[in-house]
Amino acid sequence: MNEIEKRQFEADLAKQGLELGEHVRLTRVIQAPAADIWKVISKRGHLTKYHAYVREHAPIYKWPGVGSRDGLTYYSGLYVERDFMYWREGEGYDMQTGPPPRKASWTCWDIRCLGEAQSELSIMITPILESHLLETTKKSYVQMYFGKSIEVYIDRLLRGVEQFVMTGKEVRPAQYGTDPVYAPKDVCVPSEVR
Repeated sequence: MNEIEKRQFEADLAKQGLELGEHVRLTRVIQAPAADIWKVISKRGHLTKYHAYVREHAPIYKWPGVGSRDGLTYYSGLYVERDFMYWREGEGYDMQTGPPPRKASWTCWDIRCLGEAQSELSIMITPILESHLLETTKKSYVQMYFGKSIEVYIDRLLRGVEQFVMTGKEVRPAQYGTDPVYAPKDVCVPSEVR
């Protein structure tokens, strides 16, 4: 999303009494061509292969491109939909994500070619906040769901993408660690390991 599109998006949110919070962005260098990464992250219903917190993933409405929608269910049972706002073929996409009917964040996936066999994948997640809430309430919400915990979430997701792109091997449930919101220990870790 370019700056003009972002300003329009923010204006549209403001009309709904919403605003963007502070984003969290992580980047991972992957020893693979950008086209290989794109092929993985843009494939229909493919998230379970590289996202260790996702139990089910299915397209809901058209695929691929702007206007696409898919749904994913985490191991915790939380259900989230992703509505794709921008689709940059071979480069990335922007989407609004969250449990229906409200979207809780704006998420951007971007691939940057660093060389013939080296690329950078970045994921940025920005909370969508209710404007009328007290600043202390917004801050508490962001700290609980977006701060350090979302950095860990993104890091684990990027590691999963890298593993799948590099080896073709699917991630296991909570392979890089459990998470109380998305993949609790009691759901993801076999009882004989607990």
